[in-house]
Amino acid sequence: MIRLNTTRYRRWLTTFFVVSSLILTACASSGGGGTNSGDTPEGLYGAAKRALTRGDYLTAIDLFESLGAQFPFGTYTQKAQLEVTYAYYKQDEYDNAIAAADRYIKLYPRDETVDYAMYMKGLSNFSRGGSPMERFFPRKLAYVDQNWLRSAYVEFDSLVRRYPDSQYAEDAIERMSYLRDEMARHELITARYYYNRGAMVASVNRVIYLLEHFKDSKHVPNALALMASAQKSLGQLDLFEDTLRVLSETDPEHPALARL
Repeated sequence: MIRLNTTRYRRWLTTFFVVSSLILTACASSGGGGTNSGDTPEGLYGAAKRALTRGDYLTAIDLFESLGAQFPFGTYTQKAQLEVTYAYYKQDEYDNAIAAADRYIKLYPRDETVDYAMYMKGLSNFSRGGSPMERFFPRKLAYVDQNWLRSAYVEFDSLVRRYPDSQYAEDAIERMSYLRDEMARHELITARYYYNRGAMVASVNRVIYLLEHFKDSKHVPNALALMASAQKSLGQLDLFEDTLRVLSETDPEHPALARL
């Protein structure tokens, strides 16, 4: 049985009606003759922006992409190639959003809006795994694919380093801090998983990775406590004492200090 690609069909259908509407409007206003504004860069861009504003992201995507295909060069084409990134992002098509941003950066590497394209790449990776229920049940990023988080972090970091005065830099820095804690929490959860199953060496190794890569995370004290407990179980008493000393310096009030 042939299965219909509903998303592609809907895009085709909406584009057909939008373009048809533009043609009819142009004909009506010119008495059946003249140039159809929908066939100009300005006309297509205007229609796409209106669709974007009203939240019709599928139509906006189709019109932005159509503008780029019909008119490969020009001011409106450049604007469209950047704004389609946002439309894809809002449509939860994160791979396409990243591809569109990469295409823009490649075509206009010296443009002043490249920081926005980099920001959208980071935001697209950051938003993967989300859902409409996120307003009620916040995502636990420690449980999503960590490759997404690492990619988001790299993009935000590149943005901040390359454009420290960008209007998106402050938000990128805040997201990087949040990502560091979430990635550290993922390592701590994994280390606890190994610890609870008696795999003490694996548990210690995950904590070491956490300490090497996320040393400023708020999860460091708990990670040190877990590592000390694993080292004690392994009979590594010298290392155990060293870890307790570091824990006491890091968090003098940590409950593990009295327990271990």
